[in-house]
Amino acid sequence: ASQVPFAAARAINVVLTEARGKVQADMRRVFDRPTPWVINSLRIKHATKATMAGELAFKDINSVTSSRTMVYPHVEGGRRHRKAMEARLYAAGLLPAGYSVVPGGGAKLDAFGNISRGQVSQLLNVLGTYTEAGYNKANDKTRQRLAKGNAKRNVYGFEWWVNPVQGGAKHIPPGVYQRVRTGFGSSLKPVLVFVREARYRPRLAFEDTVQAWALKRFPAEFEREFDAAVRTAS
Repeated sequence: ASQVPFAAARAINVVLTEARGKVQADMRRVFDRPTPWVINSLRIKHATKATMAGELAFKDINSVTSSRTMVYPHVEGGRRHRKAMEARLYAAGLLPAGYSVVPGGGAKLDAFGNISRGQVSQLLNVLGTYTEAGYNKANDKTRQRLAKGNAKRNVYGFEWWVNPVQGGAKHIPPGVYQRVRTGFGSSLKPVLVFVREARYRPRLAFEDTVQAWALKRFPAEFEREFDAAVRTAS
């Protein structure tokens, strides 16, 4: 009997680790090119002899960047929380309530289909969404440099321009644009497009997957760990 808590804790931890792998495999199947951040969004709270209980859950850093708020809507359905970029645009009064952001045709995308961090940081900086004390905000020289471009590198000058949801130009979608100036005139490239928030339907069967795996694997794993504990007990 003295070996039961030890064997139970070890079995729980093995099953939780395996279950995390099953959920991660489901993520790769369900999501389109999930980032490593999404794949690694699950944490394990390991069981001990004292608790004989463990937990597999989504990491919870804070309300903006936690995987619980960003990934869990795909488990339960409903609206997702704002991304950090969206939160800054909302706080600056540029993104209305009830709207989210999707990449436009002028967005630079990374290997996972997300807007590149460099482009996001630049436009947020120029639009004045960084309000933290001591942050190096964009100034007139930065805007002048971007507007001038670089002829040697064949880079056209541009400026960031926001088409608001209310009161903006009706012939183009609301969002954040690059107004590119060339020798032939100017053009608009949509980088961020403001769209109505979507409601997600459940598509990641997190709880069902974990429960089914635990029921399938725990009895045999506990028996194996208990036999090993009894065999090696002094």
